[in-house]
Amino acid sequence: MNRSFRYLTGIVLSLSFTVAGYSQKSPSKFGKISPEHLSAEYCPIDSNAHAYYIFDYGFSYFQYATTSVREMDNSGTQKGFQLFFKRHFRIKILDNQGFDWANIKIPLYRDEDEEKIGLVKAVTYTLENGKVIKTKLGKKDVHTEETSKYWLQRKFAMPNVKAGSIIEVEYTIISDYMFNLREWAFQTTIPVLQSEYYAHIPEYYTYNQTHKGYFPIHTKESQKRKTISITYTGKPELNGNIDKHTSTTEYFDNTYHFSAKNIPAFPVEDYLRTYKNYLTMVEFELSKVDFPSSPIKSYNTTWEQVDKKLMNSASFGAALSKDKFLKEEALALKASGVDGLSLVNSAYSYIREKLAWNGDYTKYTSASLSKTFKDGGGNSSDVNLNLVALLRNLGFESYPVVLSTQKHGIIHPSHPSMSSFNYVIALVRMDDELYLMDATDQNALVNLLPVRCLNDKGRVIGTPDLEWISLMDYRPYHFTSNYALSLTDSMTITGSRKLYLKDYASYQYKKRIKSYDDLPEYKESLDEKYQDVVIENLQVEGLDSTDNALTINYDLTQTSYAEDAEDIVYFAPVFDPYVDSNPFKLEKREYPVEFNHPYTIQQNIFITLPEGYTVSELPKPMIIKMPDNSARYTFQVVESGNGLFVTTGLTINKSQFLPEEYESIKQFYQVIIDKQNELVVLDRS
Repeated sequence: MNRSFRYLTGIVLSLSFTVAGYSQKSPSKFGKISPEHLSAEYCPIDSNAHAYYIFDYGFSYFQYATTSVREMDNSGTQKGFQLFFKRHFRIKILDNQGFDWANIKIPLYRDEDEEKIGLVKAVTYTLENGKVIKTKLGKKDVHTEETSKYWLQRKFAMPNVKAGSIIEVEYTIISDYMFNLREWAFQTTIPVLQSEYYAHIPEYYTYNQTHKGYFPIHTKESQKRKTISITYTGKPELNGNIDKHTSTTEYFDNTYHFSAKNIPAFPVEDYLRTYKNYLTMVEFELSKVDFPSSPIKSYNTTWEQVDKKLMNSASFGAALSKDKFLKEEALALKASGVDGLSLVNSAYSYIREKLAWNGDYTKYTSASLSKTFKDGGGNSSDVNLNLVALLRNLGFESYPVVLSTQKHGIIHPSHPSMSSFNYVIALVRMDDELYLMDATDQNALVNLLPVRCLNDKGRVIGTPDLEWISLMDYRPYHFTSNYALSLTDSMTITGSRKLYLKDYASYQYKKRIKSYDDLPEYKESLDEKYQDVVIENLQVEGLDSTDNALTINYDLTQTSYAEDAEDIVYFAPVFDPYVDSNPFKLEKREYPVEFNHPYTIQQNIFITLPEGYTVSELPKPMIIKMPDNSARYTFQVVESGNGLFVTTGLTINKSQFLPEEYESIKQFYQVIIDKQNELVVLDRS
C-alpha cells in the first residue's frame, strides 16, 4: 500500500518512525470483573435474555511502523501507515441457550497479503463455591478457517463455559488494507449494556460514513494534532561516517466517538431477508487519500466510477472481453435452428450443464474465463460471466449485473461502494424486454433467480442507458392443492392430494426434494411432518424437467379427523392449513416485512360425507383485503351433493410492507388463522 509523504530524497537505506503522544486503551481494564455482574441471574434490561454484552469496545486507528526498515518502492515512497483495529468485550452467559455466544469468530481479509492478528486474550470467569475461577484460552485452541477467496477467520470456543459465566476477549488486527476500516454494530440479537467505538483517522484519509438502524447513538467529533518523527540513513561517506538525521511532520488526527447504552436485542422475526440491514451500526467506505505532494486518489465516489473500475478490472470487464474461445459453442447452438428466447434458454442450459458452481460468492473471476470453462466450473462470477460471453457470441445484447445477496445486505444507492456487491448474474435485453439468469443453480430459470439473489436492485455494467434493475417480482410463488377426501363413519378421512406447483413454488419444492437422496427419503420427511397422517403411493412429476411446473400426488389416511360427541360431529374443513400460527408476534416492528416474491396459493377440498349425516352449521364465507389490496384472502364452504366443497385463496401482491403497515399485516394473518379453525357441524340422523 503506497501511503506516504513524498519529501524523501537520495537513496534511503533504512528508516524508523515514531508517532508522538498516541495511546489507545480500553475504558475497562482486562480481568477486572465486577462481582455484581458475575453473580447476576438475569439481564438488567431484558429478563428474557439468555446472554448479554456487559460492554463492547472497539478502536480503529492508524500508525506508522515503530521499527525500522519498511519497504521502499522505486520512487522513494514510504509504505508506512498501517490500520489497527482493537476490540475488547465481555459477555454474560445466563443459561444453556446462551452458550453459542462463547463461540468466537474473528474475520481477517487477505489478498496479496493477509491481515495479521495480535495476541488474543480470552478468559472465562465462573463463580464456584464463592470463588472466582479463571480459565484462559490456550494458544492451541485457536483455529483458522477459510471462508472465501478473500476472507478467513480465527475461531475458538471459550473454555469452561457454564450458566452464569462471563467471557472476556481482547484482540488487535493489523492491516495494510486502508479500505477495510471496520464497521461497528451497536446492536445484535442479545442486549448490549454499553457499546463504544472510536475511529481515529488521519487527515490524509477520507471515509464516507453510513449510519443504519433505529436505536439512537451518540456521536462526538474532535481533532488533535499529532507528530510523526522519521529517522533516515543515507549512504556511508568516504570517511566512514553515516549521514543520519531525523525529520518531523505534523498532521491532524480526526476522532469519531460513537456510543450507546442499554441497547435492546434486535427482535428477529419471520419474513426478513437479513437482520443486518436494520441493526444499529456505522459503516465506513474509503473515498479519498490525499497526501502532501502526492496526487489525490479517489475511490468509488460515484456509481459511474464503480462501473468504470469493474469494466477495467482484469477479473471482470477485461476478462469478459476475451470471449472468442466460445465461438465454436455458439455456432453449435445456432445450428439447432432455434432463435430468440429459445436460443437464450439453450445457452443458459448449456452453461448450467457445462460449469459447476463451487459455492463461492464473488463478483470477480478466479482465473480467465477460458480456463474456468475448460476446467468445468468455478465461482459465481466464473459461471455467469461465461454465460454473458456465450450470449454475446450468439449475437445477443447481454450484460453482467452485479448485486448484493440477501445475507450480504441491501445496497444503499446514495453511497457508491464497490464493496456493496458480492455476486454477479447475466442479463439479456431483447425486444425491449429484460431477462435475468443465474447459471449457478440447476433449478433456476430465466427471470426466476435463486432466492439469495432476490434483494431489491442490481447494477447493470457496460451500458449507460440501463443502470439499476429490479431483482424482485418477476415470478410469483404459485401453489394449488386439490383434495378428494371421504369422511367415514369411524371419523377417519381418506383420499388423495394433488399439488400443482409453478414458478417459485416449483423451484422451492424441487430444491427440497433433491436435497434428499431419493424419493423414499423425501416421503420419510413427509411422514415426520404429518405424523398423524399415513401417506402412500407418492409420485412426483417434472422433478428433472427444465420446465417450471411440478406435480406431486399421494394417497392419505388420517384417523380421528373429526370429533364425535354423541349425535354431533364437528371438524375444521381446511386440511393442512398453510398458515398454522401467526408469524408476526411483536407489539411493534421497526423494520419492514419482506417477502421474496408475490404469492398465489389456492386450496380446493371436496369432502364426501358419510350416509346418515346432515350439515347443521357451516363457517360463513369471507373475503378480507389489506387496505391497498396488496394482500387478499378468500374462504368459502358450500354443500355440494353428498359432500362439502371448501375453497381458500391467499394472494400477496407486493414484496415489502413498511413498519407502519405491520399491524395491518399482523391482523390479516390472525384473521386467516381464526377462519381456518372454524368448524363444520354435522348431525347424525
